[in-house]
Amino acid sequence: MTDAIAQMASVAAGIVLEAGFWIVVSLFVGGLIHEFLPTARLCDAMHRSGVYGVLGAVGLGALLPICSCGVIPLAVSFYLSRVRLAAVMAFAVATPVINPAAVILSYALLGPQLMLAYVVFGLVAPFLIGYFVEQGSGARLTPVAVRLESCCASGVCHAAQPSEAPRAAQRLGRALRWGFAELGPTLGLYIGVGVILAAVLTVVLPADWIGRYLGASAPFTSLLLVALFGASIYVCAVAHIPLVAALLASGAGPGAAIVFLVTGAATNLPEFFALQRVLGTRAVLRYVGGLVGLSLVAGTLVNFWLDGYRPLVDPMRSLDWSNLAARLTPVIPEPVAAVSALAVAGLIAWGLARWLYRIPRRLRTALSPGG
Repeated sequence: MTDAIAQMASVAAGIVLEAGFWIVVSLFVGGLIHEFLPTARLCDAMHRSGVYGVLGAVGLGALLPICSCGVIPLAVSFYLSRVRLAAVMAFAVATPVINPAAVILSYALLGPQLMLAYVVFGLVAPFLIGYFVEQGSGARLTPVAVRLESCCASGVCHAAQPSEAPRAAQRLGRALRWGFAELGPTLGLYIGVGVILAAVLTVVLPADWIGRYLGASAPFTSLLLVALFGASIYVCAVAHIPLVAALLASGAGPGAAIVFLVTGAATNLPEFFALQRVLGTRAVLRYVGGLVGLSLVAGTLVNFWLDGYRPLVDPMRSLDWSNLAARLTPVIPEPVAAVSALAVAGLIAWGLARWLYRIPRRLRTALSPGG
């Protein structure tokens, strides 16, 4: 039991260490978006731009090397700035799934056919999921979204008032205060819960689980199990490509590889918990269900298309392309990664302390005659 707890703590620390820098950057950028982006004209344009707004969200997401945990603050900031939900969800899907380094590495280690399937899915799925979530979600804000929106309310789309405009330094201070003092601990609590659950799943599930259910002859039910597993754990779009390549070399099926590539990068438990508190349960269920469903369809089609698939092994060629992918992937210095991880851990602790502090008030409200 002690060894298992130590392993879970190690996995959780690794997740925070890997994602911490991008979470901090996203909180900073999210604060800037909340303070400087939302003007009435821009918000109207995002609402009326139709497919072009979603296309821009996919293009922006495809260029940012940010993981599925790091994208949360940005997606929330866009949402609270009244960017249409379809664009927000398309951005949330495209950002962790597809980026230049992941494309190059997938070409090197998986071959051109799987790379093509991966890129097509990574560009098409955000559109479909964005509109799917938008059409099935209500316009009512969750209590957490209302609280975030009301704090430093400059993030709401409204016409500018004739009062004296604040200086840039003041607005920057408000942006940082909202990003790290309000959004950070609010999302940090749920990111922490998700990180713990992901660490528990990683340790509890058998070590050979993935390999056993990624077999080339895996039926649809095995694809579903792979999709659910990939949606639960935390992996980044670049780091898990070598894992999939190794499994393919061991006889794994191409369809299951695509399923794991997509769900592993685009979804994880920390993301579910954080987004659910802001977007609502219905939106997150449609987001996860749509992504898992589309990945199963893609995996099934890839299995039919690449029947009898054999991975192309060319170590020297793969090494050259892997080096290029590594050069395109930002390398975070260890001290910066450690400080960022400590900052995220502090935000998680802050969010937990704030949640515990509010328990007595919630109990009094629930037990009061009018509650």
